[in-house]
This record gives sequence, structure tokens and C-alpha cells, in this order.
Amino acid sequence: MKHRLTKPELLIAVLASMIAILAILLLSIWTHDLLRKEEADALRSALEAFVSENGEKALFEAAGVPIDSVHYSYEDLPLFVGERPSWDYSEEDRRGMAAYAKAAPSVVQITALGDLQRRVEGSGVILSSDGYIITNKHVVGSAETFLVRFYGDAGSVEAKLVGFDDLSDLALLKADASGLPAIETASSDDLMVGEGVYAIGHPFSYPWSMSRGIISGLDRLVSDGLETIPAMIQTDAAINPGNSGGPLLNGEGRMIGLVSRINTETGSSNGVGFAIPSSRVMNSVRAIIADGKVSRGWLDILSVELNPAIAEYASIPVEKGIVVSQVVPGGAADRGGLRGGDTAVQYGQSIIYLGGDVITAIDGRAIEGYDDYFAALFDTDEGDTVDVTVLRDGSEVVLKDVVLIERTMENSRWIAR
Repeated sequence: MKHRLTKPELLIAVLASMIAILAILLLSIWTHDLLRKEEADALRSALEAFVSENGEKALFEAAGVPIDSVHYSYEDLPLFVGERPSWDYSEEDRRGMAAYAKAAPSVVQITALGDLQRRVEGSGVILSSDGYIITNKHVVGSAETFLVRFYGDAGSVEAKLVGFDDLSDLALLKADASGLPAIETASSDDLMVGEGVYAIGHPFSYPWSMSRGIISGLDRLVSDGLETIPAMIQTDAAINPGNSGGPLLNGEGRMIGLVSRINTETGSSNGVGFAIPSSRVMNSVRAIIADGKVSRGWLDILSVELNPAIAEYASIPVEKGIVVSQVVPGGAADRGGLRGGDTAVQYGQSIIYLGGDVITAIDGRAIEGYDDYFAALFDTDEGDTVDVTVLRDGSEVVLKDVVLIERTMENSRWIAR
């Protein structure tokens, strides 16, 4: 006889079936979660490897999210906070650290030897693995032998003077060494105001210090009262005594200029520093290696910067330009047709001659004063010719193909101030 389940037995059987089904369901969910966790771990490992190799920016771009840069977190803006220490630095921080690591080994510390009255320390930059080093002329002074100290524990060697570019404030040294870490250079022709820059040097003898700033201006005319250097780079990166001769770097750690001077009333940084563009530096280096010097053109005249007082006194119908006080008899300017004055007058501590030509343009470039005059002739060479526009007896005259002589430290002083 077939046994029929009682109501309690039926209830127990139903409950047992439900428990079995629930157990199977839970087991299935648990198994699925394990698989998902394994997949997530595998994906996480793959993404970490991708980021490690290509960077966070590339990860976003691979996901179809093009971005210019990654914004890293500050304490009050917890974006992307995690355990990875790279998130502790901004992109600008990491760019600066990379630029320093790349360029610092190419920066040297220079001490002039044999000049007990003038033991000046400055910076320099290794240009070639076989020992060519560039620095400022005012760093080396009149010395010819120098002690060059290398980065880290690389030691020191002596270096000799190769030659100068006096008018650009450059000096080239040669160390008896090989295998040196040469700086990478970049063109200075396409720089932009606002571009981030770094300077490495030895301010106040604190070695291999870096400061950060921007390009504050371009094509600056910088004068020290006697000489005027055109087309300088202006920066607000901190420049102090000891920085002279060090590199000005772009964001890639490549040299775009050589730190030269600061405008200051205290002797320390006021946020107005200047660097010689790298293109000019390298042109001068090539000329020094080839000829031992850099040749530039010059007019062999005694000149005076025109001003309203002189214009009124001499009844000159313009107030800006360069007065030709005298020309060298039989010289290149004389043969080119330039005329000096014939009326001697006292001008400060000098005697000048009025009544001659007033230069108002050189090769079509307006000349309003000494800055324009120096800049117009700066990139010329001895033997080059220029067209000189002058005001003569109230009329404009263009003197074609006036030959230039070589500019020297002596004849560059043929100016009256």
C-alpha cells in the first residue's frame, strides 16, 4: 500500500527543496562574484601596467576621453586620491623634477684661478662631451685658467679659456675631459611669453639650485650703461649672483638661453632677469671655435644720441636719431659719404661737433637712439655694407653700401653720453 505524506511531512519536503534551491542560487552568485573579482583583479593589473608604462593621460585618451593634462589633487581637492605616491605631485611639480634631473648634470660650477683679487664663482653649461663649456664673460673676468666642478661626485678639473664674445657677454672654456653629459638645447626662435621656464645655477654659492618662473618678455634691449645687448629673454625666475652662466630651461629640460644678468638695485633678484637666447649662444660658440672670437660690424664715427635739448640748440628739425659728431678721416664711414660736424660745443664732460649728419635709419630700420643703433649693427660683420639714411641740411639722404669696420671694445666706446 502506497504511503501518503502527511501535512507535516509535506511541509518539511517543501522547505528542504526551497533550502536546496536557495543554496544552489547562493553558490551560483558566490561563484559569479569570484569570477568577477578575478576579472576585476586582472583588469586592474592590466590598467596599472598601462599607466605605469604610458601615464595617466594616455589612459584617459585610450578610453576615448582626450585631455590636455591631468589635474592632480591638493589636500582640499581630493581627486584621484589613493595609495600611489605619484598623486602627491602636480603635473608642474613632476615636470620641474624631470627637467632638473635631465639638465643638472650638465651644469658646472666655475671658479677663476690665479686672480687673488677676484675669486668669483659662477655657473657654466657643458655643451659637448669632449669638454666645451659656455659661461658669461663677466664670470671669468681676466682669468685664463679655471677650476670646473661637476655635478654630484663627478669631481673637478681645470679648464682653459678658448675665446670671448665680449659684446654678448659670453666666454667659451675647454676642459681636459671626455664623456661629459652635454646639455640638450632647443631653438630660442619660437618662444612664447608666459611659457614656463627653469634656471639652474649656484646663487650665493648654494650649488645646483633651481628656480621656476615664466618668460616675462622677449626681444628685450638690455644695457649696462656702456653696452647694449638686443633680443634678450626676460624671465621672472629667481636670478641671483652665482646664477650667471647657468642655463635657462624649457619644460622639457632643454636649454633655451644662458642666464646673463638681473635688473636690481639691491644686488639680488627683483623678478627681472635676462638670458641670452640659445640660438645666439650657439652661433657665438661656433665662431669662437673657428676663429677664436666673434666679429661684428661697426661704423667708424664718433656718435651722439640726439635729444630735444641738442635739437633745439642746433636747430635740428628732428629730436631723435644719432648725431654724427666726427668721422675717422679716410675711414670706411668717410668713404661711404657720412659727414661729421664742424661746430665744437661742450656736452657734459665731452666736446662734440654739431652741424653734421643725423642718422635716422640703417637698412630701413628706424634709429631713434643708441638702443636702436646698437641693435641694428649687432648681427652684422666686418666688411658688410649697410644703407644709412641721414638728415642733412634739412633733407633726407640715403647713403648706399656704407662698409662696416670690425667692432672692438675700444671703438665701441666712440660714443658721447
